[in-house]
Amino acid sequence: MGQGIVRFGELKVENFVEGITNNWLIYSPLPYSRQHSSGIDGDIVISATPTIEIIDVDLDVPINPQYAFAYSVATDNKLKMAFDKTKFDKAGAIEALKCVSIIYELGHLETVGNNYVMIVRNSLGEEIHRTVPQTLDQAKTVISTFDDTRSVDVSGFLRYEMVRDYKVT
Repeated sequence: MGQGIVRFGELKVENFVEGITNNWLIYSPLPYSRQHSSGIDGDIVISATPTIEIIDVDLDVPINPQYAFAYSVATDNKLKMAFDKTKFDKAGAIEALKCVSIIYELGHLETVGNNYVMIVRNSLGEEIHRTVPQTLDQAKTVISTFDDTRSVDVSGFLRYEMVRDYKVT
């Protein structure tokens, strides 16, 4: 199986949970990742910040002070990043993580027809739009719509990424 790499800034924060000891961010699923069976698979590497892998039920257990974050990935492939609420607030945790890379194992990918998913990113590499699977001609229409309706001098340039429509098996 291959490996994927993504930065936290490229994933969307889907939820923020306030616990008693820790708070945690729940990120969108790792793209095309193999399904995880527990929080201790050991096949995800988070670079540039001290982290430890835990199981979901321990998200609100005190984190060893040598680690800035604790993370868990369950069968939904959503990455949950716990942090001591006395060290970070929500915005501070998101900012601290946005350039940190995640290396993970891809699942077995099978193409679905001749369709593609287009991902639109801003100048910081953050995802701002993702299409449903579509043909290349439909993607060109979306690109032209974005380019014609968006002022790039205010928010920077857009980058378009085309990915075959895969299902993970």
